[in-house]
Amino acid sequence: MSERINKARFWWAVLYPENMIENWETVIGDIVQLPYAYCKHTMDKDSKSEHRKDHIHLIIAFTNTTTYKHALEVFGLLSTEGKKAVNTCQAVVNVRNAYDYLIHDTDSCKKAHKELYPAEARISGNSFDIGAYEQVGLLERNSMCKELCNAIVEQGFYNFVDFYTYVVVTYEDSNYFDILKSYSGLFERLCKGNYHKILDNNKE
Repeated sequence: MSERINKARFWWAVLYPENMIENWETVIGDIVQLPYAYCKHTMDKDSKSEHRKDHIHLIIAFTNTTTYKHALEVFGLLSTEGKKAVNTCQAVVNVRNAYDYLIHDTDSCKKAHKELYPAEARISGNSFDIGAYEQVGLLERNSMCKELCNAIVEQGFYNFVDFYTYVVVTYEDSNYFDILKSYSGLFERLCKGNYHKILDNNKE
């Protein structure tokens, strides 16, 4: 897994069925209450061609960006009492790549000769829509823009360079950089507004 990203909209994790609630496949939609896609890996082999422990790769699509802690808590809802079905989760940087990885249909999986699962082994629910997720819609763009505006106000950025640095360091999702470019004028005006507030306060 790559270095942890602390905020993202899409998250995925590996869960172990022996630690999951008994009827998880039946109730998963009601438990996570969010769009999801998963694949049960029952044919994986290790470097010695020996059978790997069965596990499930699961993607959950949140309505908006959420924290690592909250995402892990949602995955944890599938744990049976007294056990942990998941220890960690990972932010999805490219949702198409993660979706294809569920069945080992990526270039890296093919090079590593990982078992290719049939497309029908990939199960989705709660209106999980990979096509829609690959396109950032207007509502999501507005939400992301508002999130960045709030960051300027709440953290008191008055230098656009400092704000730019904050965005590229904080958000791995390339869509945030696109928002930064598209609404740079708005963000600069907010930064200037913070600067003038500092000047006004100093005059008092």
